[in-house]
Amino acid sequence: MKNFFLLIFLCCLSINIFAQQEWSIEQCINYGVQNSLSIKNQALNTEISKANHLQSKLALLPDINAAATHSYNYGKVVDPFTNQFSMDRIQTNNFYLASSMVLFNGLKLLNNIKEQMSNAKAAELLLKKTENDVMLNIATLYLQVIFDSLNITTINQQVILSEQQVSRAEILYESGSISEDNLLNLQAQLASEQSNLITAQGRYELDMLALKQAMYYNDSVPLRIKIPTDLQPIIDKHTNMPPLDSILLYAYNNLPDIKAAEWQLQAAKYSFRATKGNFSPSLSLSLSYGTGYSTASKEITDYESNGFDTIGITTGTPPDYVITPHFNYNYQTIPFSNQLNDNVNQSIGFSLQIPIFNKGIYHNQYQIGKINLQIAENNLEQTKLSLRNVIEQAYYDMVAAQKKLDASNLYLKAQRIAYENQQDRFELGLLSSIDFMNSKNQYTQAEIQQLQASVELLFRYIILDFYQGKSLSL
Repeated sequence: MKNFFLLIFLCCLSINIFAQQEWSIEQCINYGVQNSLSIKNQALNTEISKANHLQSKLALLPDINAAATHSYNYGKVVDPFTNQFSMDRIQTNNFYLASSMVLFNGLKLLNNIKEQMSNAKAAELLLKKTENDVMLNIATLYLQVIFDSLNITTINQQVILSEQQVSRAEILYESGSISEDNLLNLQAQLASEQSNLITAQGRYELDMLALKQAMYYNDSVPLRIKIPTDLQPIIDKHTNMPPLDSILLYAYNNLPDIKAAEWQLQAAKYSFRATKGNFSPSLSLSLSYGTGYSTASKEITDYESNGFDTIGITTGTPPDYVITPHFNYNYQTIPFSNQLNDNVNQSIGFSLQIPIFNKGIYHNQYQIGKINLQIAENNLEQTKLSLRNVIEQAYYDMVAAQKKLDASNLYLKAQRIAYENQQDRFELGLLSSIDFMNSKNQYTQAEIQQLQASVELLFRYIILDFYQGKSLSL
């Protein structure tokens, strides 16, 4: 009994510890990659491509087929094994083994193997690309949740400060040091900031929901992520950014986007070559081995003499009769095993087919293959251009985010000093509540802008690190 309660206690403790666990960006990404349905579907597509590649190689081998028949014939029919007419019911059995093999068909089989191999390679790279897309999406949502959480902290601090100011203002109002308007303005400011806090909390819940959905997180335990208290040390780790050309060169040579498009282009080339093989003669080899059994196939088991039969008359005078002995025979069906040995037939043959006219089918396949090749070439160029545009945009966004953060830091520093000065003046009764609230709102906005600039710059750094082959981490 004690062990039972101890087990329950340990289970509850482990659940509680798991609930308190804070997930890093790497953990969220790994969880999402393991559970993403899009990745699983692409993995299945990859398996299909591998199966098609294997099937294309097996097509070089000969096929072998066996067949057997068991039938009854009634009425007048020619027995296939005795080659005689029979009016009785005949049972026949046929056993057949055949094989055929393509010897040459314009290299269609070889080109098909290369096409399916290229498709398999492309599918593997598309799987990696799908994983990258999922990882980037989760990283983006993760950073958005970090911003939401830090934004809530910033607004909550302003709410606490406003509550303290309202409490102080109420004391000053009761002592007659400030007017009722000043108190009401501070109370209105507090209500506005509390409303902003509720809005920020709602945005956090929505973005957290989006992160869970991207991760396919269905556990009943709430998801908690690691929220850094200061983003600047994390930003400093990513400041050594190489030039744009270096990032582009690495991306072109290593990212799966372009490599997948290159393999798809190779597949289109081999497919186009295979269509050319339709215009070539094809040569195939066929082999067969068969035997059979028939109840009409008889053998003599016994006989007896029964006089003579006249089979002719001579032309002499007097004529002589030509006679032959007459025998009565007893028959039985030749045994099954004996007939199988006696009725063996073998064949070997070659078949040559020369295409002359096929209703334009081969010509249309050739034209379609040519168009598909052009489409694959365009897709490769479009993939390179799209990737270049994305990286260039991310790089210049990073440069702009650096400048924005520098400006935000200066602006926040100036607003902090101004707010502190205005607060001292307000407490001395030298500043109206409206001017004080304006100063406080500007300081709050400066904090939020600085936070937004920090998260944006961090996101740009992480994106560019990703395009350099680095892991998505903070």
